[in-house]
Amino acid sequence: MVTVKSAYICGPLTELPPEQQASVKVLYEAVGDVCSKVLGTESFVPHQHYDPIANADATPPEVDAAEREQIYDKTSVLVVVAIAPSWGGGIEVEMANTKGIPAIILCDAKQLAARKVSRLLRGNGAVKEVVAYHSTGEMLQMLKISLCGLFPSAAASRFRGSSHGAAQEVTQQAGLSR
Repeated sequence: MVTVKSAYICGPLTELPPEQQASVKVLYEAVGDVCSKVLGTESFVPHQHYDPIANADATPPEVDAAEREQIYDKTSVLVVVAIAPSWGGGIEVEMANTKGIPAIILCDAKQLAARKVSRLLRGNGAVKEVVAYHSTGEMLQMLKISLCGLFPSAAASRFRGSSHGAAQEVTQQAGLSR
């Protein structure tokens, strides 16, 4: 049986206006909570460790080394919250690709339809699924389904004893079909 490591949640933060950063942090934490519930491990949400304001004294090499170690050694899945362009997010996806770690991209359906989500990012070999959502609630439910598909044994231990049951339960709760 494969040991499931943590989910690594990434998305823009430094690039966003300060007034938007607080609400984005709450969103990233909600994504991390979903991953923790499905995988049974604590998720890594970078701003909780290297917030660009709260941890402004961390040097760029320190942040790179710490987040690279987190992805390379302690991550089973990278979850990209693609709400705006992000230099760091692209680098993190390539780190995951280097180590064969799967990535899930969460993006607004309208942004995806308008071709506002990078083709380079979506075409990266690490990307196993692009989840196009219409609301935050739908995004979180679809993320659960994606995680159940990627990690069936972890999901099975958390939902009704089988990965099929887990995906089915999440789908029914969300009112979605897979």
